[in-house]
Amino acid sequence: MGIDPASEEDAAQGECPQYVYGILRASAPLDLGRIGLGAPPALVRTVHEAGMAALVSESPGPRVAPTRTHLLVHQRVTEAVLREHSLLPVAFGTVLPSLARVREVLRAAREPLSRALEMIHGRLELGLKVRCHREHLARQLEVEAPALARHPAEPEGAHAHRLDAAVSERATRDMATVLTDLRPLAASLREDPPLGEHMLLNASFLVDRDEVANFEARVRALALRTEAYAFRLTGPWPPYSFVQRRLGED
Repeated sequence: MGIDPASEEDAAQGECPQYVYGILRASAPLDLGRIGLGAPPALVRTVHEAGMAALVSESPGPRVAPTRTHLLVHQRVTEAVLREHSLLPVAFGTVLPSLARVREVLRAAREPLSRALEMIHGRLELGLKVRCHREHLARQLEVEAPALARHPAEPEGAHAHRLDAAVSERATRDMATVLTDLRPLAASLREDPPLGEHMLLNASFLVDRDEVANFEARVRALALRTEAYAFRLTGPWPPYSFVQRRLGED
């Protein structure tokens, strides 16, 4: 009678709590080395069940606080996997009580996890934030449209209000153009509320892996059109803005 490799692994690891970084499809076991949470860093590996794999390491405890150190480790692990695999992210701080429970959750959530993995296959998330240099844009508009200059008898407050309205209208139009230019290069787009009074655009794009370089080049080209806006592109990331699971709560 043979020994079940999964049972043998569970026995070797005992009933240690497992920190889960994400879910992926991987036919062969992955071993990322000791880059996981804890001191010293824990071994990060895959646990396979139901045609899927959970990326895990032994958790330093039943709960993981969202400290800067822990967040950076979580990010480092997911970035290492993204080089070759599509990763379905799970919520930061996801700890399951044992390897057996990890496998149980993969079996129980097989259908929704499979659908999500299919949707993100070969895709990554890129984030774009655009801020406005309002004074620069105001000066640019006054050059382009001399009628926006202050009239001799116009109160200063009235002129400022009129110019501010023109700046807002132009910025809204320009951000719509940015989205129009970038949308064809993305499989999906999500807009979140801007953060702070100077941010105009706070968007996330789900981009095919082979389109990432084209997307980055398009953003650079848009940024060069004017100095009135500051573009900040981040990623690639796991598709946090499009799919994120809370394992064990389904």
